[in-house]
Amino acid sequence: MKYYYLLIIALFLSCQSTSSSETDIALAKDLCKCMQPLLEINQKTERLMQQGRMEEVHALFNQIERISDESESCKEGLELKYGIIEGEKEAKAHQAMRGECSDIATMIEHSKEMER
Repeated sequence: MKYYYLLIIALFLSCQSTSSSETDIALAKDLCKCMQPLLEINQKTERLMQQGRMEEVHALFNQIERISDESESCKEGLELKYGIIEGEKEAKAHQAMRGECSDIATMIEHSKEMER
């Protein structure tokens, strides 16, 4: 039943008069807002690691987990607005993110590389 409602929302969104590229840019901007806190904590963690301040890095784990969960919840909220963000829609949004928030797009690319 949940997927039925998501399908209806996706069909509704696809019928809107907004052009695809405008929608991609709007989605990218919203995703950038969702991911900004995660980027900031990631950058902080990297700086601390480069300085060898591992105790401080370990102290950030709970905060990193909380921010990661908040970013994921934010993305789920966007899926209600834009539909499921995967496949071609994800690729278009990611391309638009390169123009809107290239640092976040790069962070996502690096995390996908690490998953492989």
